[in-house]
Amino acid sequence: MQVKKNIILTNINIALLFIYFFTLLFFLFTNDSSGMAFNRNKIATFNEGWTITHNNIIEENAVLPQNYDIAPGTTYSIERTINYEDFIYPAIRIRSSMMDVYAYIDDELIYSFDVSKNHTVLEEPLPASWQLIDIPVAKSIGKTLKITFSSPTPYFSGLLNSILIGRGEALILDIIQDNYLSIIISIFIISLSIFMLTTIFWTGKLGVTKHIVYLSTFGIAAGLWIISESTLLQIFVPNRFLIASISYVLNLVAPLIVALFFRDVVLNGYQKLMTVIGSSFFYLLILEFILQITGKVLFIESTIYSIILIGIAAIIVIICLIDEGFKKGNQKAKHYLFIFLILFVFASIIMGLFILGVYQDLGKYLAIGVLGFYLLVMGDTIASINTLIETKNKSLIYKQLAYEDYLTKGWNRTAFEQDIDKLIKNGTVFRLILLDLNHLKQINDTYGHIEGDYAIIQSYKAIKESVGSNGKSYRISGDEFACIIYDTDDKLLEEYRNKINQILLETSKNKPYNIILALGTKIYDCNENFTDFYREVDIEMYKHKKILKSKEVKLT
Repeated sequence: MQVKKNIILTNINIALLFIYFFTLLFFLFTNDSSGMAFNRNKIATFNEGWTITHNNIIEENAVLPQNYDIAPGTTYSIERTINYEDFIYPAIRIRSSMMDVYAYIDDELIYSFDVSKNHTVLEEPLPASWQLIDIPVAKSIGKTLKITFSSPTPYFSGLLNSILIGRGEALILDIIQDNYLSIIISIFIISLSIFMLTTIFWTGKLGVTKHIVYLSTFGIAAGLWIISESTLLQIFVPNRFLIASISYVLNLVAPLIVALFFRDVVLNGYQKLMTVIGSSFFYLLILEFILQITGKVLFIESTIYSIILIGIAAIIVIICLIDEGFKKGNQKAKHYLFIFLILFVFASIIMGLFILGVYQDLGKYLAIGVLGFYLLVMGDTIASINTLIETKNKSLIYKQLAYEDYLTKGWNRTAFEQDIDKLIKNGTVFRLILLDLNHLKQINDTYGHIEGDYAIIQSYKAIKESVGSNGKSYRISGDEFACIIYDTDDKLLEEYRNKINQILLETSKNKPYNIILALGTKIYDCNENFTDFYREVDIEMYKHKKILKSKEVKLT
């Protein structure tokens, strides 16, 4: 029951997170924010009036962005004269896509960023990062600002991105504002994933631990990927290696997790194949990392192999889902085919754009697909947990009925025999007490079965209350009861006997009959045959029963 309460609380909390998230999105997209974006009036586009020099060609009054066919490692530049009319703010922001960036004022170097510079003996990956260049406008009027670029990779050599001019803090805040949707989605997915991981503490016994772990780790990986692709990571974690490598690493980690998820949760007949696919992602990740740090192949250059593997793996997964879902009747496979196709479509768009060289806003496109996939899988996970809880509760009810006496609601003979077997196997010394309710037939015949049932129930209650936590009580037949006592002290036995008699004396006060229990007991020392031992205790109980009948005294 505690597990069920925790899951209900989990469902409520998740529902509240969803409500909060979508309410936040509603206000973000519908609210009038005019006058609230305090940095927008401190920045401006700075894309016109540049002189571009490339491949021995000079272009006057050119407009950014541009993309030229320039050999890797070749320098190209943009320049313009500094004046008060154009340079209204003291800093410009440029997106350097794996490029060396150098800024000069009349050939005097004022800023440099060397993308290929290594801080260790290993070859570091090339980062795509923001460059914030401070311009000393006041003392540079009439002089020429020149910015040179050079990229060692053909993917970005010749690229000139848009430029903004403004105050430093405003230019940074502008990055955040342009990516607020990606921020919200990534924070939501990561937060929900971490929260789901905490539910393992009360859902572990339901057999969904792998389900939750895979979903949560995928969510964390996807959330971090969205942040890195939205060009925000540099603001929060200005670590060159992390900025340059995390996207490429997560490109393979996320599908690895998905492959393991399908192996252990969805596809029953293709577990070995999913293991092979997951292993392929893992070994490709290791290989790409080794090639990068040894300077053989850059991450950006080996990404094409990641894309090919992801594409092949996705097609294989779809075929497996179709086969299991429609040919073998795996309903879960049918369900996940639809869910996976959503992620597949968005991932295909991203891969297509990457191959075509369209790198801008990739994170935003995939963020939407990942969010849809994640929410659908999350919904299925919650539904699965709820189904398992219902099944477990039914199982507990059936188990309880198997070991519960229908009348007293205490333990029955089946439970007694099971506990005895455990004690004997463990070599535990214990005291066995057998009890019999006197005159039950007369009570039934004279006063009716309701009174007979009352006498049975009160007898069991008296036994259970007397023994307390020192043992366990059972109703083993119509008028017979048993007690297993772990403390074999004779003094305690007398206390139990006296307490039972006192309770039954009080219970019988207003009844026209006595509720009397005959009692036999002996200590089991693990060396004797239990059947013989039980017979001896039973004989002791019947001896006491005869003594009580001979006295026929009403305990009042």
